[in-house]
Amino acid sequence: MENATVLRVPIQNKGEPKKMKKSNLFQDTLERELQDLLAPYPDPMGRTDFRKACRIGTRTSLYLLQSGLVPCENTGKQTRCYKIAKADVAAYLRRRLAEPAYYTPPSGWYKNYPNHKPPAFSLNGALVLTDAVRQRIRRWYERLLARQPDVLDAHQIARITGYGARTVSHWCNEGRLKAFSHQHTYKVPKEWLLEFLTSEDYNSITRKSKEHYAMIAAVAPKPRRARKTK
Repeated sequence: MENATVLRVPIQNKGEPKKMKKSNLFQDTLERELQDLLAPYPDPMGRTDFRKACRIGTRTSLYLLQSGLVPCENTGKQTRCYKIAKADVAAYLRRRLAEPAYYTPPSGWYKNYPNHKPPAFSLNGALVLTDAVRQRIRRWYERLLARQPDVLDAHQIARITGYGARTVSHWCNEGRLKAFSHQHTYKVPKEWLLEFLTSEDYNSITRKSKEHYAMIAAVAPKPRRARKTK
């Protein structure tokens, strides 16, 4: 995965130290809750324990494990074949809290269970990011951003991309989407947003929004028709 250069522009204001302290307190509380939640279970965990700890159903747990979204070891046994490290379960719970849509099964996954097809990453609809494709993606989003302000917040970006404002803020917090902090919120100049929207990081999102799929359908290279021979 191609990592965009992280650039943060710190803006000092009176509320910043309090905000950082609040954020650290939240992280510490979350980690303690995760430790308490997973303490009763063995390491590695089986699929049943994984389901109980994460409060998910059988079909959802199979999707997460079979797709590789939650790393696991498959021993090949007919029963109790999955082994999931606690650290991977904790990582899943952290990211699920910030990006629940990332783990949403594709449409139709729950139908005709258990005779469904195994999940495939080809469902992601990721593009092959050649220079020409990046140019088409950029032009697509430039048209959408034409009437937007030069600097956008998470809610404005959410309307453009189809992802939640909380997900957008998570991208900024992780440094995946370059941003600067202003009045307790993230601000993203158009150029920085365009860099992210044309990056491999954005392209490789597993569960894409409807707006993301619409962009892919519009800019994807069309297959050439074979010429008829006389």
